[in-house]
Amino acid sequence: MTLRPLAVLTAVLALSGCATKPGECDATNRDSSMLTKMNCDYSGGYSDQVKQKEQALSASRQENAMFRQVYENIQAQQLSTKSDLASQQKSQAALNQSLSQLLSSLKARHANESQVQKQIAGLEQQLKASQAAPVTKASPATLAAKQEQLKVLQKKVNQLQFSLGYEE
Repeated sequence: MTLRPLAVLTAVLALSGCATKPGECDATNRDSSMLTKMNCDYSGGYSDQVKQKEQALSASRQENAMFRQVYENIQAQQLSTKSDLASQQKSQAALNQSLSQLLSSLKARHANESQVQKQIAGLEQQLKASQAAPVTKASPATLAAKQEQLKVLQKKVNQLQFSLGYEE
């Protein structure tokens, strides 16, 4: 009779020694034991991973939407260079705002990636330069220069988006 309680105590101690912390759980690890998988499921390790991936996906979707907004504003700015001064200023302000939002979001999310930070810094310099240059009704030569500037901006934003792995 004393053997049975001893066997139960030994089994409980053995199982409690195999506890898995939620941070150690990896759902893609096919080599982990059934006990480890059960501990991960019970401790919430798998659900924590799912929540983290959902948050990352949500943030990526938001940034992708901001990229689309920047592209729309660049296109509106390109079209407005052929229209009156008031609409040019309005579309320039919308472009500046959407690009600023995108850059600040990317800056915060990718703070430890030096290559991304360099691209962001280049876009910020171009944004500051465009904000410093007043929008005025001008000759066809200045309109062509503005179109070229917008093409360069679009190319830089496209390169940044590609380097982050987002689709257009």
